[in-house]
Amino acid sequence: MNAAPTSGPATGVLVDAEEKYKKEDYQGAAIIFDAVASGKTPGDTYRAKFWLGKTLYKLEFYAVSLSVFNEIVAAGPSHPYHKLTLPWLASLSRELPEGAGVLEKVGTYKPADLEDSAFDEVRDELYYLLGRFYYQKGDLGQSIALFGQVPDDSDYYIPAQFFLGVAETREFHGPQAVEAFKSVLRKNITLQEVANKNKKKLKKEAKKKKKAQKKLAKSGKLLGGTTEELSFEEEMQRYEERANLALGYIFYQVGKFETANKYFDKIPLESPYWLDSILAASWSEFRLVELEPEKANLHYQRTLGYIHTLNAPFFYDYLYPESVILKAVTYYFNCRYQPAKLAIEEFNRRYPKTRDDLKDLLSKAPEDFALFDLSVKIRNSESKLDPFVEEVAQKSLQDKTLEKNYAYVNELQRESSQLDEMKPDFKSSPLSDTITENLDGLLSIAKESTGALARQRLMTQIQEINDLEREAIKIEYEILNRIKAQGGGAPKEGRPQKPKIDSEHEIYNYNGEYWKDELGYYNYKVTSLCKEE
Repeated sequence: MNAAPTSGPATGVLVDAEEKYKKEDYQGAAIIFDAVASGKTPGDTYRAKFWLGKTLYKLEFYAVSLSVFNEIVAAGPSHPYHKLTLPWLASLSRELPEGAGVLEKVGTYKPADLEDSAFDEVRDELYYLLGRFYYQKGDLGQSIALFGQVPDDSDYYIPAQFFLGVAETREFHGPQAVEAFKSVLRKNITLQEVANKNKKKLKKEAKKKKKAQKKLAKSGKLLGGTTEELSFEEEMQRYEERANLALGYIFYQVGKFETANKYFDKIPLESPYWLDSILAASWSEFRLVELEPEKANLHYQRTLGYIHTLNAPFFYDYLYPESVILKAVTYYFNCRYQPAKLAIEEFNRRYPKTRDDLKDLLSKAPEDFALFDLSVKIRNSESKLDPFVEEVAQKSLQDKTLEKNYAYVNELQRESSQLDEMKPDFKSSPLSDTITENLDGLLSIAKESTGALARQRLMTQIQEINDLEREAIKIEYEILNRIKAQGGGAPKEGRPQKPKIDSEHEIYNYNGEYWKDELGYYNYKVTSLCKEE
């Protein structure tokens, strides 16, 4: 490769093209850059390719811009604009969903490359992005080193600390993981204080984003179904919630169940992770019986109270088959075999058939491309499946990684529709044909890969039901044996322990109605019928 200089004035038609770029005539500039980059017009093809990528970014053809920059990345350091492409990859990472594959492009650069003075303004972001790449690759040591270099005054500090905590957890570095997650919580307090001062401005920006999203959804151009558009502050809040959930899981794993529940309790009702925290808290309460057998009845009451919350009518779209098994086990340990048997029957009545229906769903869409179309209908509640099956499938398709893939499909569709809004000379140019061909190819690949990931998630749900069914069979067998061994007389029923109430709460009897401010605070009265030995 004959390397052209990366500095100095443009020559030939590129002078006119770069002048158009500076005057923000990006459509006119892009046509010229494309002609030179493709070799149809004489000129510096290296420079033209780089400027074409920049111009397409300015035109908001982000996925196509990434494709152009990818050619430079693939050429390697021998390409004269290889180094200058990296900051633009960072810019694209802010505009494109993770499913677009920007991290893989960033990952072709070495950590040492980031120390170049050309990256002073974006180095923090590049540390984070390269750290994410090594994390996905499984090189946790390198990812930890990179995440740790993001300073605490950076916009990327919170996400870097969150993934640092996850990486440390996977490396079984408990104290370091806890410290990283706590850094997320501390930093978010500072951000919330700033956000409160700028509440009016942030509200206006959020309203503008939602309006644009609503317009696109109304046009029917969102092939991947609806995806949540978050502001920076909302996204940081999500990291805080995930950090609390992660801290809860860490303390649960080391047997500090009460501490785990303190973190689970920090997740607010409006969080998408709240129900996960309720299920996790129910297990913590159940396991606390091991540490505090004298308070067993209180912990069993709280366990069933959490499960009662999960069964609230507000959450019909969120199904936790595991909670039904936990309910059966809790009754079993209190020697209440009939309610335990009813819980197992509830599981058997709903989930094995649902598993079979999910298998049937997958067999009807053997191709990943077809499954993508079906998964979009499921996400939008338009699949015409049995309502309960559709709800279980929707829960399976709410995975965060999968969400990014649907968002990428929507971005590609947005860029395709944007061509209609271009000037006539742009739409009739060879560049327009190239963009169309590029987007069609990317869209086809994105749908297929998203369909494959959706299949994987549904198969995971099927396997989970299989595993729970095996547990249910074991429990049912034990229950039947205990019922037979019980004989005639009814055992003596004890009195339930009363929960301790602080100044912010009060006790009153449940009357059959669910209220949102009660959720997560139920104590389900249950007493043990087990004979004392």
